[in-house]
Amino acid sequence: MKRFILMAIAAIFFFLQFPIHNASALELTEETRTVPLTEEGETTTLSSEQITNGQRLFIRECTQCHLQGKTKTNNNVSLGLEDLSLAEPPRDNVLGLVDYLKYPTSYDGEDDYTELHVNVSRPDIYPELRDFTEDDLYDVSGYILVAPKLDSYWGGSIYF
Repeated sequence: MKRFILMAIAAIFFFLQFPIHNASALELTEETRTVPLTEEGETTTLSSEQITNGQRLFIRECTQCHLQGKTKTNNNVSLGLEDLSLAEPPRDNVLGLVDYLKYPTSYDGEDDYTELHVNVSRPDIYPELRDFTEDDLYDVSGYILVAPKLDSYWGGSIYF
């Protein structure tokens, strides 16, 4: 019994060593939340809820192949802003990424990838995005464009 009491006291002292703080969410500035909407340079400012939803959906459905914006299946093309801007058509804007999630094409825009890349137009092949709404596509696309502002390693090489 004496040993049990000493163990309980030791456990209490052990747990009191951990600092307990209130959790605080990262507050994104308006500048961070503002991303290109179109190729022509129009911009949009996403809400924190949109970014949170986009991040949740990205983690749930996209990180299998695009962990931290990298592309496991093709190390030469990432979700980094530079790579997205060099795609044909450019995918460094929200509407360009939404279009890609509906009708994916090769990096040069020549080949149809609807049977090779997850998309909403082929739920028979890719059920992952079957339940995505237009708002979900917008939110994921916005998150992909905000993520490089939050993580300097976003879209880098898969070779660590």
